[in-house]
Amino acid sequence: MDNHHVKNIQSSDLYYSSAKELAHFIVSKEKHYCLFLDIDGTLADFQIDPEDTFIPQHTLEVIQSIRQHKVPVIAVTGRSVEVAQRLFSPMVLPIAGTHGLEICLDQDMVLQSDVHTIDFLKLQQQLKMMCLPYPELLIENKKYSVALHYRQYPQLAEIAQQIMHELRQHYPALKLNQGKYVLELLPKQADKGEAIQTILNHLNMVSVLPIFIGDDLTDETGFIKINKLDGISIKVGQGKTHARFRLENIKKVADFLTSFSEILHTSDKKSQTTDGESLCLS
Repeated sequence: MDNHHVKNIQSSDLYYSSAKELAHFIVSKEKHYCLFLDIDGTLADFQIDPEDTFIPQHTLEVIQSIRQHKVPVIAVTGRSVEVAQRLFSPMVLPIAGTHGLEICLDQDMVLQSDVHTIDFLKLQQQLKMMCLPYPELLIENKKYSVALHYRQYPQLAEIAQQIMHELRQHYPALKLNQGKYVLELLPKQADKGEAIQTILNHLNMVSVLPIFIGDDLTDETGFIKINKLDGISIKVGQGKTHARFRLENIKKVADFLTSFSEILHTSDKKSQTTDGESLCLS
């Protein structure tokens, strides 16, 4: 693909990449790939209650197809590893959960940040008490963080901000992350970019083209890391971003993954045919 086309499919606030063009552009680089995927807002639609979230069956099947072409697929998510595993079941993927605080590469290799000095149970109980006057706010307790959702009542955004900022003052080791209609208190070392680098190091993937697709502010450190690695960073939806490419919505992400899988399949078939012809000639 020439420079003109590359420029046309790169990210801007006004232009969305064509899912098929982007997939062709990536495969044209003829490298080994590694695919990092966020979940909420990228693979799965947002739900009022996070427990109702699901990844569409077709998307799961396409991801499995991509893996069959020897492309590692890793989830990098704000969800806990346990919840993310359920969302991808019966597939078993490497997962960086809670924004990279817990990384499960396989059953025998689990990496966790040292956050045991923070009393998360106490934190969660304090938040519950502070939210008593506002039963419309939804608390999500995780192993290493606590999140406050206001998607169903966006008019409570300012109240949610006040509560979380006040609570954070008592926990200097925590930072406040803001996502789409959600605020989350979590350890300062939580960083999707560092999680991506850690996984690449542990899986010894030094000569791959890393691809990361995400949709909100918590994914920006991942985009920055991918850019430093000369990879493919893809933002889903509107808003300023460090990502170099942009897809319009979750459906376009599914379209991209489908195109990527189909092109890999075609490429593999051509490679097998070429290898077969070489054997015959020899």
